Amino acid sequence: MSAARRPRLVWGNGRLFLFVCVVVLVVFASAALAAASGAPLSPYVEGQCLVKFRPGTPASEVARAHAALGSAVADSIPQIGVQVVTLPPGLSVGRAVGLYQHNPNVEFAEPDYYVAPSSTIPNDPYFNYGQMPLQWMGAPEAWDITRGTPSVLIAVLDTGVDYNHPDLQGRLVLGRDFVDGDQDPYDLDGHGTWVTGVPGATTNNGLGIAGVSWSNPVLCVRIGDYWGTTYSLMAKGVTHAADNGARAINISFAGTSYSSSIATAVDYAWNKGAVTIAAAGNSGTSTPYYPAALPRVVAVSGVESTNTIVYYSNYGSWIDVCAPCNSETTLVGGSFGLVGGTSISAPYVTGLFGLVFSANPSLTPQQAVDIVCGTADDLGAPGFDIYYGWGKIDIYRAVLAASQSAQAGDTAAPSVSMTAPAAGAVLSGTTGISVSATDNVGVTRVDLYIDGSLAGSLTAPPYQWTWNTAQASDGSHIISAKAYDGAGNMGVAEAVSVTVDNTAPSAAIVDPTAGATVAGTTPVQAAASDVVTSVRDVGFYLDGAWQKTVSAAPYVWNWDTTKAAKGWHSLVARAYDAAGNEGASSSVSVEVSNPTTTTETFTGSVGFSRNAMSLGHPITVGSPGLVSASLTWSGKADLDLYLYSPAGVLVAASTTRGRGGSEQLQYQALSAGTYTLKVAAFSGKANYTLTATHP
Repeated sequence: MSAARRPRLVWGNGRLFLFVCVVVLVVFASAALAAASGAPLSPYVEGQCLVKFRPGTPASEVARAHAALGSAVADSIPQIGVQVVTLPPGLSVGRAVGLYQHNPNVEFAEPDYYVAPSSTIPNDPYFNYGQMPLQWMGAPEAWDITRGTPSVLIAVLDTGVDYNHPDLQGRLVLGRDFVDGDQDPYDLDGHGTWVTGVPGATTNNGLGIAGVSWSNPVLCVRIGDYWGTTYSLMAKGVTHAADNGARAINISFAGTSYSSSIATAVDYAWNKGAVTIAAAGNSGTSTPYYPAALPRVVAVSGVESTNTIVYYSNYGSWIDVCAPCNSETTLVGGSFGLVGGTSISAPYVTGLFGLVFSANPSLTPQQAVDIVCGTADDLGAPGFDIYYGWGKIDIYRAVLAASQSAQAGDTAAPSVSMTAPAAGAVLSGTTGISVSATDNVGVTRVDLYIDGSLAGSLTAPPYQWTWNTAQASDGSHIISAKAYDGAGNMGVAEAVSVTVDNTAPSAAIVDPTAGATVAGTTPVQAAASDVVTSVRDVGFYLDGAWQKTVSAAPYVWNWDTTKAAKGWHSLVARAYDAAGNEGASSSVSVEVSNPTTTTETFTGSVGFSRNAMSLGHPITVGSPGLVSASLTWSGKADLDLYLYSPAGVLVAASTTRGRGGSEQLQYQALSAGTYTLKVAAFSGKANYTLTATHP
């Protein structure tokens, strides 16, 4: 092929990120494998055991046996008398089983062992180390459901294939070589053979590797070589694969230029029942790469064994799912090697589509895509994100959903309802939205709508979103949701009407006015209103400290100013509406001016004769107000306390007998002047202290 005809759509960055490694034997520790696959590290449920008491054991003895260990019955199987018992912290399962077994009333006690599901494990030598991602994605369990069928064709459009490779025998259908214009798509580069081996290696033949699909034939179409391909060759390959009945078409090439020709070819294949799958590319950028970024192409990013996106994988809002970025695979010349890049991620997904269509051939392309995306293992941010799309493909869950939809002849729509917020709720700020969705087979996706516009999608429960209502207008809004199952059935939730209120209510102190002088008990009154909903309550604050909350108009707080220091103070009212928004009034400064009080202390002695009267102790009352006096003494005497007006009239007295060493009196003076306090001895003699407080 001349230089002028060199393809320009390349399959990698030179080959920097898509590489071939020599066969490396790696032995994984079983604990590491279990952790990576999500399997439990313990052989039984920690903190739990199974116990059966002998028939006829009194309930009191059963309760005593559990109480002795501090355990509790969490569940039971009454038909056979077995109890599921939870153990207290610090008591091991082995110790608990031993203690129960020593109880003569116990027939048996045992751990609640985990039992792994039976699964199909192929005998291909590299399966147990070079292809661990297949196990982590549930391929063995999926193969228990289907290993693919010869009637479902998948296609690989690439640099051709080494059709003489011993581990590809019996799997290949040789298609066109559009580069050389003949019927011999032999791989002169190697890339196509690497890609083909991921979904198309012959499985369970005791040789090399296992393919994602066991029995789906793989149509191999040559559309490029070392330098890449062109959109015209790619479009020919897509239409050729669709015309030959392919249900899944793999393209591990990527370029930055949009092509209407490729989009048209992809739509052509879609309308003939085929899903096109494409690698995201290996440039580590969010720039859309094509054909992956086309609407009807499943775009696949690459993840490492740690379930994190590989550094060189492209990403963006156009990504649909992700898959492992490396695999042991077939090499030109009959050997095997570890190969990496998003070119390897895409054929994992292509093989999965082969299994999905095998489990349910009646699926439309959209239904199959919904199943694969809806059953993916969510990675990164909850729900869809730009790095992992809907998540890493889960081969078992996708095949199970496809199989169940086929077995059920699924025509039942999911049941979906809004669980939060409630109808009529008043919302502000960031609020939570929750949806409940169930289906007779399985929900694959739930879409959230606000005022008829798609606001978010989730493919796994819990179906919960956060809504920043500050970005919405105040007033009424409609929230609804749609749920889809693997067969494409759709359920619609009853719409919920809510009110958004992010506008704070207004508040003002209307009495007292700024600059007022206050004394005694002073009513503080506020006015408050809200333009969206209603005022919930009003709180009053004195010098920044809360004093009282009033929940209904008129909003009044009776302020006892005698408890405040003399001088200037600030008053603020804060109004709250039904959404919890807060509006504060302007600060109003007022002056507290309560009469000052004087405290005086006198000492003296009285006694020797009955009713002996002390000299008077004069106090000068500056203004009308309360006069208080307190008399204390020691000894066996009994003293009395008297208060005389400026005119010499007795106005108050404390003459309680037998009280011991104290007397108190109070008098509300109606006028200023000099009053006199006197102490008299009813009996005995005593030294005393007299304290008087007055305006």
